[in-house]
Amino acid sequence: MFFALIIIQLSLFSGIHTAIAISEEPEIEALIKDLNAQDVDVKADSVKVLVEIGEPAVEPLIQALGAEDPEIRENAAITLGKIKDERAIKPLFCLLTDEEWEVEKAATDALIAIGEPAVEPLIEILQNENEDIFLQMKAVQVLAGIKDERAIQPMIQALKENPELDADLGYHLGLMGEPAVEPLIGVLGDNDPKVRARAAEALGRIGDKRAIGPLTETLNDEDERVRLFAKMGLEKIEAQKKNTLIATYGTEREFYIEDQTREWFEQLHTTCELSRNNMELYFYPQGPVISYGCSIENCLTVGILEGSEINNSTLDNIYSIFDQSGNEIGVNDVPVVFSYEVFVQEDEGTITKEAEELEITEESEGAEEANKTEGSAENARIPVSIPGFRAILTLSGVLLSARIRSRS
Repeated sequence: MFFALIIIQLSLFSGIHTAIAISEEPEIEALIKDLNAQDVDVKADSVKVLVEIGEPAVEPLIQALGAEDPEIRENAAITLGKIKDERAIKPLFCLLTDEEWEVEKAATDALIAIGEPAVEPLIEILQNENEDIFLQMKAVQVLAGIKDERAIQPMIQALKENPELDADLGYHLGLMGEPAVEPLIGVLGDNDPKVRARAAEALGRIGDKRAIGPLTETLNDEDERVRLFAKMGLEKIEAQKKNTLIATYGTEREFYIEDQTREWFEQLHTTCELSRNNMELYFYPQGPVISYGCSIENCLTVGILEGSEINNSTLDNIYSIFDQSGNEIGVNDVPVVFSYEVFVQEDEGTITKEAEELEITEESEGAEEANKTEGSAENARIPVSIPGFRAILTLSGVLLSARIRSRS
């Protein structure tokens, strides 16, 4: 009797599950169609509901990755990344080299969100000598985003064996963090000077104090390019000790899908444009400001010349310019970050020549996206100096805004 009761209950639950699945099919289909809706909020709500549906939506979403409409491909990838189902890993690989940069980024972010289950398949791509080089570049980027220790040695091996990937690996090994420090220190003794240089670049980006001694010794390397990157690496480590943040104003924004982020960047760019004339009073040499613009961190950034005297009253006045400009287009409490910056000076002309030969990848993530800009962004940001670390991020954000306008 007890056994029969269990059978009946299981049958009932099975029937309920089937009924739910049947009722969800048309809903899922309608939600996927809304992934390219004109209204950004409708798209965001569709993604949210599909994520809530979860497992039953995975296969239809995987099918949607092959849609002709790039917005459906993009938002299907975003949704799969939020669901984190392993079945989506290999289908997402196909979008890592998509002709639309928005789709490519969505697939990259989705795989990073899925995380650990994607590591081994990505390493296989990296180690396959017959694989498409552009897909391998994207695999490196995703592995650096996941930051799984298993990827460090394969990435270092690729650095030694695949010269076409050295620039990407020099940058992305520097994003792997503390576990990569000791392996990279070991690479400073490699026979190939280009490999040694990229290891020095990566160590500088990580900023771990354990690299100070090895990088200092590398200043005596026989290869001038290696010495250059060792010097730059030590400067980066030293710079990371400084607290450049001055103050933050306004309210930070977080978004559920990239369409919302792009719409927000357009508003930030317009806010900058409306502020241009009023900001002239505070610009160097009349004032302390040496740069300002949109940041990839969803805010505006203002660079203050390091060593300038700055008080709360001046910061309040500068912020009020952006706040009032934002209010004109319906943006309240616009987020603004103030930080110190320096004018970047070349080292007697030698840095430029040697760095160009090795293709310096400083902030290459932003540069990679900026290179895809179809329109001109010369007027998108006030040019005052060769930008430093934060300023380059700011410029990347503005260039992204220019891409948005070009797309629309």
